[in-house]
Amino acid sequence: HFMFYNAKHRKDVEHWTQPRNDVIEMTYREWLERAWEREALALSSPEISARVKELRKERINKEKYGEMNESIPDDDEIEEDNDTEKEKRLKWYYLRVNGWLDDANDGTDKFVFDELPFFDPRKEEDSDFYFVDPKAQRGINCRFGMRGIIAENHFDLSRNMIALLGGERRYIIGHPSQCKKMALYPHEHPSGRHSSFDWSNAAEWDLHPEFKEALVSEVVMHAGDVLYLPTA
Repeated sequence: HFMFYNAKHRKDVEHWTQPRNDVIEMTYREWLERAWEREALALSSPEISARVKELRKERINKEKYGEMNESIPDDDEIEEDNDTEKEKRLKWYYLRVNGWLDDANDGTDKFVFDELPFFDPRKEEDSDFYFVDPKAQRGINCRFGMRGIIAENHFDLSRNMIALLGGERRYIIGHPSQCKKMALYPHEHPSGRHSSFDWSNAAEWDLHPEFKEALVSEVVMHAGDVLYLPTA
C-alpha cells in the first residue's frame, strides 16, 4: 500500500503516523530489475528470472566499481537508503520520475519533455487537451508501478493518462460527487486528498458507514490499454 504524504505538514496534525512507504533514490534500471523479479516469482518464469539475474549482476558490478551516475535529489523527503540487498528483494517499489520546467531547456529533466512533448505546457496547442491551464503547470510527473502495489484511494488535481505496459491492473474510480462519502483527509493533512482508511480492509468500513453508499466504477486494464482521467 502506497500513500502520498508531505511531512512538512506534520506539525499541523496531532498524533500523525507516517505511512509505511519511504522515499529513496533509485534508477529506472534498478526498479525494472526489481519489478521483473516480482513477475518472475508470481509467474514462476525461468526466462524472466534469468533476465533479472543479468540486470542484478550488471548493477552490482557498476556499484562495485563506482560507475553509477550521481544525481541531485528532486525531493526534500528523500531519505538515505540503508537497506541491504536482501531487504530490498522483499519490498515493493513505486518509481517516480519528475520533470520540472526549470530544467526543461538544458537541465537534467530535458529528456522527459523531449519524450513526452504532448505533456509540455510550453506547447499549448499540443498540450491543452491534457491540461486545464497549461500556464499553471510546473512540469511532468511520471509514475511506474509493479505487481502487487496498491495505491491508496485519492484524487488528483491534474489530469492523468495511465498506460499499461504489461499484465493487468484494476482501478476503482468514483465521480467527484462521491468524495464526501470517502472519508478524505482534510487539505492541510500530510496525506490530504487521500482516504483516511484502507478500502481493502472490510473491518474498517464500519468506522465510516457513509463509504458503503459510495458509487464507483471498476475498470480492469490490460497491456496496451490507456486510461484517461480528467481532473475534478
